[in-house]
Amino acid sequence: MCDRRTALAQNRPDSRNRLLAALPPRDLCHLRPHLEPVALLRGEILLDAGEALTRAYFIEAGVVALVAVFENGTSAVSAIVGREGLVGVGAILGNDAALGRHLVQVTGSALTMEASRFRGALRARPSLRTICQAYARAFLGQVLQAIACHNVHTLEEKCARSLLVIHDRSNGDTLALRQEFLAEVLGVPRSTAAAVTRTLQKAGLIRYCQGDIRVLDRAGLESAACECYGIDRERYRRLLPGAFA
Repeated sequence: MCDRRTALAQNRPDSRNRLLAALPPRDLCHLRPHLEPVALLRGEILLDAGEALTRAYFIEAGVVALVAVFENGTSAVSAIVGREGLVGVGAILGNDAALGRHLVQVTGSALTMEASRFRGALRARPSLRTICQAYARAFLGQVLQAIACHNVHTLEEKCARSLLVIHDRSNGDTLALRQEFLAEVLGVPRSTAAAVTRTLQKAGLIRYCQGDIRVLDRAGLESAACECYGIDRERYRRLLPGAFA
């Protein structure tokens, strides 16, 4: 049985992270003593490409981007992680190194665990293994979809898709996003990203003010986004029901 003091120390019996919340209570209680709450600060690098995978992070709030960094210093976003998932997919796949740079883009919080304990829990707890493997499939599907999307769709479609992805992982309609981040997502200069957001703003879909983007018309944004958003969303719904409830 879960130690009552452990549950009280964590302030609640359940987690805001969707993967942990989907676990049977007994398995969640087994993990609780090994989960440490941490703050996620914008600009913080949780893991870097090729770095030894020492910790896994179950995101509870905020947004972390998987970023590819090139020799000339430019970078591009491959995938987004929020409370539906975790940072440390490599551990699920049997990898000892991080798949890429994981950079906090929206301030939030997480529950973190030593990677060695996480691997042990994956072996010992079938429910955790099943849920995490389903997430790994959804996450890798997101990465592959992003590659195809980048080569096919317009900047406005990709920007609308990216804003919806962030909106799904946020608690409200105001998104604390920098133009630099949208530029990395779209693979364009900052000035081009700013021009694209102005187009969406003129259409009445969003409002950009003092570093924040407010979603004004969610349905309109979905209509403006490319089909990749719906494909990703359906994949997560199928593999991880309730991921974006």
